[in-house]
Amino acid sequence: MRRLKLAKQILSKEKFWNLINYRPVPNQLAVHNSPARFRINVQGRRSGKSFGAAREIEPWILTPKTRGWICAPNYELCDKIARIVKEDLILRLKLPIASKKEISGQIYYFKIAGLDSEVWIKSADNADSLVGEGLDWLVIDEAAKIKKIIWEQYLRPTLSDRRGWALMTTTPEGHNFLFDLWTRGQSNDFPDWQSWQHPSWESPYFKENLDDLKSTLTKETWEQEYGASFVSFTGRVLPFSRHTNVIKGLKFNPSLPTFCSIDFGFRMPAVGFYQILEKENRATVYQIDEICFEENIKTEELADMILRKNYPIQAFYGDPAGGGVQAQSGLGDIEQFRRKGIIVRYRTDRLSRNIANGVSHFRSFVEDALGESHFFVSDKCKGSIDCYENYRYPEHRTDQRLKEEPLKDGRVDHMNDATRYFFVNQFPIKRRTAGVIDW
Repeated sequence: MRRLKLAKQILSKEKFWNLINYRPVPNQLAVHNSPARFRINVQGRRSGKSFGAAREIEPWILTPKTRGWICAPNYELCDKIARIVKEDLILRLKLPIASKKEISGQIYYFKIAGLDSEVWIKSADNADSLVGEGLDWLVIDEAAKIKKIIWEQYLRPTLSDRRGWALMTTTPEGHNFLFDLWTRGQSNDFPDWQSWQHPSWESPYFKENLDDLKSTLTKETWEQEYGASFVSFTGRVLPFSRHTNVIKGLKFNPSLPTFCSIDFGFRMPAVGFYQILEKENRATVYQIDEICFEENIKTEELADMILRKNYPIQAFYGDPAGGGVQAQSGLGDIEQFRRKGIIVRYRTDRLSRNIANGVSHFRSFVEDALGESHFFVSDKCKGSIDCYENYRYPEHRTDQRLKEEPLKDGRVDHMNDATRYFFVNQFPIKRRTAGVIDW
């Protein structure tokens, strides 16, 4: 009862923060103190924005008869804020819970006894669950990753009946609808809106080594994910340069391990042969050979062409789609390769199969955020060089969301796919936190 009585008395942020010994840093305090109804907090990774969002809503949860949502692109991302709230209110303060809904350890709803305040955890990828609620508050984590239609037709209307407020925390995602809302928050013409933008290194929560991060990320990814900049990935996909990334006379080195990666293609398969030099905890990749722009090759013929190269291949990588069955042969590409003595490996996890993830991973070898290259191609791989230079993102209109995946033109994309399979398999993507790739 004492705890419940205390909860009823906590109606101000400051009282609650003192209770849990929370001391907001300047970037967090600016958001907390804003009177704007709609707030957009754009910050880099590991800067404490989700932590600050949790501290913003906790006093509201302790206000009687309030209803709010914690929302994110999926339930996994929802858990970042929901877990902090759960630890503070349920585990730390041990407030009595009138009811809750929990699936596999994940809380989707809870209601504090005696206060009749409700907290719902909502996934933006389930539009049907976003209908019919009137909210006092709404927090959207990684807001740049939700669809514009979800905000306009589902989330925004929930705030109308009760004149509720919304806080969006996110890293940027190009010049999409969130950028438009952020721009509104920078203008005096929209007094209900306010927005902020801070890179990761401005926050005392950020403990990463900047140079280490830069060495594994492309310049654009670094600027977006840690610099909190609205970067458009337009035009050329790869910062590939003949001057920097092509080595004249590069040949097979018998002292280095050799790998092969295959895009089976439909009419125009592509195969790359790569060697790896490990030095000072950083891998450098050399493409020494190719099979490229050979049209209408049957799967068995392609396998024979690879074997005739006679390289001592340590591992073969390829497209998981090669496991499908062909109508003519009744066998998939991978099975036909197996019968030729070639075992094709591939990863099936969501991170590895995501094209945008893989392309960013590939780009970080071509040129990292420090401007250093760790991917080089022999000048005899003329087809591959052409493909890397001409790999493009699709053109888009200003009224459309920028597509993150490169254009599939049926020509240059095959070799780029083959090389992408090599990188995501040989240097697995271990973790991706809403756009950041570690390996």
